[in-house]
Amino acid sequence: MFARSLAALTVASVVAPAFAQNTIFWDTAGARLAGSKTQGGFSQSICQIDGDTFLIGNGDQLTVILTGLGVQLPSGDQALTGRAQCRLAIPVEAARGRYAADLEQTVTYGLVKGTGSSVSVSTKSTFFGYPVNPLNKLYRWGTVLNIPLETATRTDRFSVDTKPGSWWYRWCGVRPKGVYTADLAVAAEKSGSADDVQASIDGLDVRFTVAPGNYVSCSAPGSR
Repeated sequence: MFARSLAALTVASVVAPAFAQNTIFWDTAGARLAGSKTQGGFSQSICQIDGDTFLIGNGDQLTVILTGLGVQLPSGDQALTGRAQCRLAIPVEAARGRYAADLEQTVTYGLVKGTGSSVSVSTKSTFFGYPVNPLNKLYRWGTVLNIPLETATRTDRFSVDTKPGSWWYRWCGVRPKGVYTADLAVAAEKSGSADDVQASIDGLDVRFTVAPGNYVSCSAPGSR
């Protein structure tokens, strides 16, 4: 019913007005989040819904605002390593039909580091149980960087083909329901207490849209 595919699937069909709203329904009310931050041997829980993490589902797009997913190892701090991670799982329902669609993920982050430190930013996701290729950024030792705002984007192609039912539901079939998961992590390390490094992941934007040349004629997801 739902499969990864790198080849475009073109379906000639009539676009129903009801479907023009969106390709996916993000069930943010049913989301589950968990996270932790560790610095210098001390750990704390982070990634709390409506605490330091906010979810906004708007049509085809999911926006995740993160205010606590970061590490700070200032000069004079004896802690030499820090790591923060957040895992989120959000129920989703894609539009019924037979079509190809693109899952686009954009991570927003920032960092400040000296020559005696390193920073890594990573995202690992799944969509309807299928793993999405991870996104990894590594800023190595030996460089001085001040990047207040940076984005990284990757796009993956999926093929949707809902199970045929009666003649009327030949294009539509059952409602494809699943889960989108994302593991986001940021880590920093410095060589000595005199060094200074800080890094954070500030947001994640996810879009699921029908690929160019594809059409769907079924009702919008989330409708009954």
